[in-house]
Amino acid sequence: MTTIRLRTAGDIVACLAVLEGVYKDNGYPVEGVGNPTLFFAGNDAAWVAEVDGAIIGHIALAECSAENVAVSLWWKQHPEDINVAVLGRLFVHPDHRRGGTASRLIHAAVEEAEGGGQRLVMFALVKDHDAIRLYRRLGWQHFGSTVFKWGEDNEMAAECFASPVL
Repeated sequence: MTTIRLRTAGDIVACLAVLEGVYKDNGYPVEGVGNPTLFFAGNDAAWVAEVDGAIIGHIALAECSAENVAVSLWWKQHPEDINVAVLGRLFVHPDHRRGGTASRLIHAAVEEAEGGGQRLVMFALVKDHDAIRLYRRLGWQHFGSTVFKWGEDNEMAAECFASPVL
């Protein structure tokens, strides 16, 4: 049985091990996994999914920053909407996909945001077809397309989504 709980500082090593497997499987995150401190830093809240005490997944909420392509596009379309947060850092070990773990992690983050009166925004790279299908299936609103840039000369198209209306 999968358990969802708040992430602790002691979970980072296990989260990184899962993330490395995800990166080998589908190239997420595109920036690579060489800087876990940066990847796991700056989250307001984060959760992990466990099976028999082993971490198999992760998700986080973060404050909005115009550097995030979804936030930037959202604020262009909704300049008055300041009560949003960013959903991100979602990953599930390849051996544990298609069992509802990602949906349960997203649900935990959405509940937290709704409790604070916030709506969530996020982006998925177009290469991540499964993620885009998942957000659509969960009722997330597609609000536009943009380009995500990383490193010196890397970029990829991204689809932006907002959580269902409160």
